[in-house]
Amino acid sequence: MVELQTAFGPTLLAFAFVWGTLWGSFLNVVIYRLPLELSVVHPGSRCGACGTPIRWYDNVPIVSFLLLRGRCRACGARYSPRYMLVEAACGVLSLAIFRAVVDLGSPEDLPWDLGWWLAWQWFAYTLVAIAFIDLEHTIVPLELTVPASVLGAVVAFAFPNGLGLEAVYGMGVGAGFLLLIVGLGWLIFRREAMGMGDVHILGMTGLWLGWRALPFVVLASSLQALLAVLIARVYGAVTGRGQSLTMTTEQLDERFDEVTENAGLPSHTVIPYGPFLALSALEAMLFGTEAFWWLMDRVFLSLLGAQAP
Repeated sequence: MVELQTAFGPTLLAFAFVWGTLWGSFLNVVIYRLPLELSVVHPGSRCGACGTPIRWYDNVPIVSFLLLRGRCRACGARYSPRYMLVEAACGVLSLAIFRAVVDLGSPEDLPWDLGWWLAWQWFAYTLVAIAFIDLEHTIVPLELTVPASVLGAVVAFAFPNGLGLEAVYGMGVGAGFLLLIVGLGWLIFRREAMGMGDVHILGMTGLWLGWRALPFVVLASSLQALLAVLIARVYGAVTGRGQSLTMTTEQLDERFDEVTENAGLPSHTVIPYGPFLALSALEAMLFGTEAFWWLMDRVFLSLLGAQAP
């Protein structure tokens, strides 16, 4: 099997990357169509400007975007760089997960390893889709979180070395914590301080990663959201251009036709939190949270005046 790993290892890694980019191409369709309540399978890919169907040779992930310089072959309309970014990100995620879970030196475990690879891809790609959809539309579709949560429960109990009951605890802790924030928001601001979609994201993350990953996900997502807001405001102040990352509660109410219901409430600045929860969940999945807990142990001991072992 060592010979097999040496002979086919690079080929399999290349396949894992290409496989991921193909799913990234499909994910672009999901990101665009799902918020508009359109079918993600019919009709086939076409230019959003002129409606011309995109031929297969112009739909090769990453390569076609580069060759066409991000334009439609028929009308020359520009495509968003997001398309290539999603394809490349999914390729890297597929490759990283393959390297982490597939052991070519253990042929008896290979079927389960490949199952782990496919399952973790589903979770990762769901997070990617959530991030881009919430960033643009400020919604987290149940069509994404529910299937990923169901699969997470199956993996936890059916796969070898699955989390088992820890996954259930993770879902309860994640969803329960953000539900508490939602309730406090109603008490303090008389409106949602956080959307239910964020509750679904953290509950789903707890199912896949367990409760021990959740403190890192919450803290890292909060810090990264704060950093993004600061960068957006500095960018706006320096360039004089508007930025679409943040909005006022009035703008959010207008988007969801809730102006009348929330009339007279104080104005606040809001930001889609789902993309940062998704990003932090991916960071926890890829890099683990051992360093975070090691740091927390040292901080806790220092506050108690104790010496770390």
